[in-house]
Amino acid sequence: MDDNFQISTAQTSTTGDYLSFTVTDGTVKLPGKISGSALAELSPGMEREASFKANFERIRQAAYEMRRRNPELTEISLNSYSF
Repeated sequence: MDDNFQISTAQTSTTGDYLSFTVTDGTVKLPGKISGSALAELSPGMEREASFKANFERIRQAAYEMRRRNPELTEISLNSYSF
């Protein structure tokens, strides 16, 4: 994976059944989000924020793959099928 591709930590002010984060791909920044069901699947029984931290690199990898497959996307949206 490219070192210029990063994601931020989860944003705690997110509402709804997802957590938001920011994707940085070189000089491009775009919003990202991951569904609560994906986080529950990644780490059953954990709180969403704890699951995000525990699976940070897997989430980063999934976001990277989505961005590379679809470079025109204006938002990265991950769900259970992303893993």
